[in-house]
Amino acid sequence: MKVAWASSLLALCITAVQAHVQAPALDCVAPPISPADRIYTGDQSSNTITVIQPATGAVLGTISLGDTRLGAVLNPQYTKSVNAHGLGFSRDGKYLVSLSVTTNTATVIRCADNVIVSQTYTDRNAHEAFFAADNRTVWVGTRGVDNITIIDGIKGGVIDRIYSKGGPSKVLFSPDGKTAYANHINGTYISILDVETRRETAQVTGLADKFSSDMMLSADGDRLWVAHKMVGKVSIVSLKQRKVVAVLDTGAETNHPNFAIINGTTHGFVTVAATNETKVYKQPDADQAPQYIGSIKSSGIEPHGLWPSPDNTRMYILNEHSDTVDEVDLTVRPPAIVRTLNVGQEGQALVYVAGAAPDFKNSTETLVRQGLHGTPASNKLITLQGALSGPETKHAASALVTVRQQDGLDMFQVIGRDLPLGRTYTVSAACLTCGGHQIPLVDFKPTVPGKTGCGTAPQVLAFFKFFGVYDLDSLTMTEAKPSS
Repeated sequence: MKVAWASSLLALCITAVQAHVQAPALDCVAPPISPADRIYTGDQSSNTITVIQPATGAVLGTISLGDTRLGAVLNPQYTKSVNAHGLGFSRDGKYLVSLSVTTNTATVIRCADNVIVSQTYTDRNAHEAFFAADNRTVWVGTRGVDNITIIDGIKGGVIDRIYSKGGPSKVLFSPDGKTAYANHINGTYISILDVETRRETAQVTGLADKFSSDMMLSADGDRLWVAHKMVGKVSIVSLKQRKVVAVLDTGAETNHPNFAIINGTTHGFVTVAATNETKVYKQPDADQAPQYIGSIKSSGIEPHGLWPSPDNTRMYILNEHSDTVDEVDLTVRPPAIVRTLNVGQEGQALVYVAGAAPDFKNSTETLVRQGLHGTPASNKLITLQGALSGPETKHAASALVTVRQQDGLDMFQVIGRDLPLGRTYTVSAACLTCGGHQIPLVDFKPTVPGKTGCGTAPQVLAFFKFFGVYDLDSLTMTEAKPSS
């Protein structure tokens, strides 16, 4: 009886399969993973987009958007993009849009041959964007101003702006393409906009925090999960009721949410960077709170972007501080990592585009190897040394140190966590050629306050020669001595 039921279900799925479906997708509507499908990652430090063929797991190469993070970007003659970050795509799978947050550029790329077809200077801090259902206009969340910028993705150029107070961060569209949703980095609400008139028609208020960098819409269009990185929460929005129905305490440095359908039920996935895991929730009813069912431990450090395959059999998770992508099999219980791929440096966003490259030859000949270093990023978690008189904290004061090889100099990055505010901290390491003496490398202060008198330093950067000069295992963090 079970075999007969399974056979009939398979036949039903095969009958329902459509030729061209993008993820996240409804159950039984998309074909299996195809050689024409592509995965793209936005690599901030190498300033590239990594191109992956999911059917084989092959990293085909990268699309260069400019020089690496400290290449020629400080040169007064430099005119290329800086800091590749967000990614979006057209529903027909023909175009990819990349956002560069430093140069405020939206770059549209033809997926079939990886050629740039337009580049538009938008308003301040272009973060995330998506094509509207017309497969031409791109709606950009520009976090530095109070409006959504609309550009012509094919010809290039700004064609309209929509007022949206609070620094819109990302724009998503309903399955029918008639409604757009925008979150913000300084507003506890979601803007609901009519696509045809380009006007806000309603708001969903009462989000868990005013800062929301990322969000995701489920395949059925009934739920919107809104991530709050600074406070480690996710607001669960029912779009049927247009209200917040639950708030999840997901954990420090919550990054991106996404969805897949498993056994006919919508499941939400949330990357949590500080604990190096992706939390998994089951939500059969969009009007009810999700149920936590477990987590997927990352193979690397700081999971960030993620996206499912349209057939709901895989989830691809980008590890920002390891420069890798984990391929997760959703057909087994519990879901398991089956493959890890090396990609460009400091990946932020990841998207899966079905049918992006029907001609394999044309889809690879323009790719380069920028950012695909043979030496992976090195990471070390260190705790604060010495007793301090600061307030008690739930977690030990610590810092994640990441070191990457780049052309010329190495990139030295520190994320400070749960550190008493108003103080300066020093990260040091033993010098290999100086008799092992501990040398101060960088000073920093926490800049983002928490609720306990402590705070975080989200990104401290320094560039110097590290590998071959200092010992990674000797890294320490201390409170800086007051200057005389």
